[in-house]
Amino acid sequence: MLKKVHHVTYVVESISDMAAYMERSFGIKPISTDEFTEQGFKSILFRIGETLLVLFEPLREEPTMARQLKATGPGVMHVAWGVDGIDAAFKSIQDGGSEMRGDAPAVSPFGYKTANIEASSSHGIHFQLAEGEPA
Repeated sequence: MLKKVHHVTYVVESISDMAAYMERSFGIKPISTDEFTEQGFKSILFRIGETLLVLFEPLREEPTMARQLKATGPGVMHVAWGVDGIDAAFKSIQDGGSEMRGDAPAVSPFGYKTANIEASSSHGIHFQLAEGEPA
């Protein structure tokens, strides 16, 4: 079922500082930079081989990512595992006894589909599944 690491998401203090660091240190530039005001974050997206690197900067204090940043500092929010047939994977995992967020996969702000397994079902680990490419 799991095919690859689809993306890794970090929460950071400043996406502009991280963009400069990524270019200076690794010679890579973002493929997109966005602001999702309603959801309360800015993002920057890099492609590293077939894996996406997503960096989030909270704009407000109430989103989960802002609470994580305040509590533990910058770091990994989650790793998303690439799958084929995310709708069937969602149902299979749910039928196997895991609690899923929502009733079906959702479309991310970047245009690919995601499904989240509740950490209470996966020994405290936030597993996300993803299918598709950024729009």
